[in-house]
Amino acid sequence: MLFFTAFANESPTHLEPLIEGHLFGLLPGVHRIALENNKVQLTLCIGPAPVMAREIDIAADSVLTTSLEEWDARSIARLCRRGTALAWSTLPAHVLQALQQQGVQVNDPSQGGVYLPQWTPKTSLRPSVSAPLNQTQKDANRHAVVIGAGLSGAAVAYSLATRGWTVEVLDQAKNPGAGASGLPAGIFATHVSPDNNVLSRITRDGVRATMQRAKQLRLQGSHWQVSELLEHRYAGKRKLPKGDLWPDAGHEWSTEASTPQKLAGGLQANSDALWHAKAGWIQTPEFVKAQLSHPNIIWRGQCNVAQLQRIHSEWQALDAQGKCLAASQHMVLANAHQCQVLLDTVQCHERGNIHKRPLLPATALRGQVTLGSMAMLPPRLKAQLPSFPVNGHGSYIGQLQDLQNPCADAEGYWIVGSSFQRHEVDTTTRPEDEASNIQQWAELMPALSDEIQQGIALSKTRSWAGVRSALPDRVPAVGEFEHPDFKGLHVCTGMGARGISWSVLCGELLAAHINHEPLPMAASLAKRMAASRFG
Repeated sequence: MLFFTAFANESPTHLEPLIEGHLFGLLPGVHRIALENNKVQLTLCIGPAPVMAREIDIAADSVLTTSLEEWDARSIARLCRRGTALAWSTLPAHVLQALQQQGVQVNDPSQGGVYLPQWTPKTSLRPSVSAPLNQTQKDANRHAVVIGAGLSGAAVAYSLATRGWTVEVLDQAKNPGAGASGLPAGIFATHVSPDNNVLSRITRDGVRATMQRAKQLRLQGSHWQVSELLEHRYAGKRKLPKGDLWPDAGHEWSTEASTPQKLAGGLQANSDALWHAKAGWIQTPEFVKAQLSHPNIIWRGQCNVAQLQRIHSEWQALDAQGKCLAASQHMVLANAHQCQVLLDTVQCHERGNIHKRPLLPATALRGQVTLGSMAMLPPRLKAQLPSFPVNGHGSYIGQLQDLQNPCADAEGYWIVGSSFQRHEVDTTTRPEDEASNIQQWAELMPALSDEIQQGIALSKTRSWAGVRSALPDRVPAVGEFEHPDFKGLHVCTGMGARGISWSVLCGELLAAHINHEPLPMAASLAKRMAASRFG
């Protein structure tokens, strides 16, 4: 992979044709753009250089700039490793002197120099120099075990596999994507807030990552679609940012829905609604399977991990009888609300207030959706239903192909829901939730409310239920813990109801941490997602 980090004060307006289609919605911040089948990773930083420099942490092989006047020498040095080549067009004398003080040896004042400080640079991306590894040691360091074969586990495994890692994925189920990720189909969409908050920014990064991966996997149109999405904004729902907080680039993501868009989505002309141009739906199990099909990934079902133990630097996943199912120096827990159960099996020492045993205060969220054939709908209702998804309080997706039985119904099926029950793990479907989902659907599309309530025969529908995992701050937990007894054990969990929108981003973030790569998002946002906040 080639990592290229570029800076621009404002969103570029004149783009090369090869990348023009990839660069949309470039609001101020850090954007990761995957190019050349993921082999080129462009990190595009939009905003004042000194501000953006604090949002990235890289150890660059080379630094090229037309001018260093807007950068301070310390910011430049922070992006370098020993041996980094620097090149510039112009360099004032005072900046040259400052660079030399930061450890840059200047070869030619008019052209460039090399970062060769007399001290050891300290940063998370510059590990201390150690003895060279032999090939066996290198191979061992590029093997990982992932526990959990849902959206999170598949995303992590794929991110590592594309970097040359061999990954074993273990799951207690017979087939991958059998837990909450067995949802027949779900939506991915951005989140808006008046202040463009952390949740909104992380979700936009996640949606971009999901779209890029689905394209890279060449998922067929029957498996996913960037179809645009209408969001019914109920009373009390947060609105778009205003003014400078939401420039033209923001409207490329989300904007106020027009009256024709609202009417086409089953809303009324006076309904409060947003139109998300970069959104869509995906058939979740197919997304999981596509990622796990990478040749570097070994999928193993019916592996019920009951305990974790660390022997020296190696982690072992044991079954209930103490048999080792898999072992690696790097182990990733991506098993949702069961993550803490395995963390509790690790033997460790409490270290006072400095290092406490990691505790993920996750909440189990049960959700049930209702599905039915498009053919079962009254002709008038079917003709009025939109071709794009609608969400708000619950969601609607229509005209989905039944992948398990493609010939069952040429018109496909619809899916609505879901219910939302905290602290419940029973996945037995409930008739009352089925009725509630139809009621939600009627409220979601008020212009079609009567026809939905009167035209749906519950006896002809079916249901699916799963349990998701969410954390108190509504943000995932990604990476290692601070506790030294858990070194080499990583987690990727807490996606809540945004697994489709977040899992790929979290997989890329975890892979970046493990491989000492540039982060795929702003450092301040990545810090908010760090697992170390829980121990």
